[in-house]
Amino acid sequence: MNDATYRLSPQQTLTVRRSSADTGGELLEVEATWAGGGPLPPAHFHPAQDEHFEVVDGQLRVLLDGEERLLGPGDVLDIPRGTVHAMTATHDGARAIWQTRPAMHTERFFAAMDAAHNRGGSLLDLVPVARTHAAEVRFTNPPPWIQGPLFAVLSLTARLLRR
Repeated sequence: MNDATYRLSPQQTLTVRRSSADTGGELLEVEATWAGGGPLPPAHFHPAQDEHFEVVDGQLRVLLDGEERLLGPGDVLDIPRGTVHAMTATHDGARAIWQTRPAMHTERFFAAMDAAHNRGGSLLDLVPVARTHAAEVRFTNPPPWIQGPLFAVLSLTARLLRR
């Protein structure tokens, strides 16, 4: 899947540099580009994956376990599995190299997010993706005891509406 490009949000695009297939599942490496001034995405964590970011251009605003940081060119950030985080670019945009270890099914998650945005990016488009890829990513809001049943109902609704 080298050179595949995915849109995770209206502000963020990823291009695969080294795929899971290239690395025997050890890692997925993408070049991430953020348009400037976008809102922080939903806070989330990866239960079984570690992430490594190297900022190439611009500045990234990072919320890491409730603490805000600003990263610039040359800065490196390692996010251990289970750590709640979110990031976006400041007003000028940013570009970074992003590695996820192990790769698991992260490429499928990126492809599904891209397809969901191409369908309109509504909650009914995005929730089934989050539910399917809970091994790779979990959101912190709403709380898990609400999220499970809510995401199940929304996923069923999306399927019935053929979304």
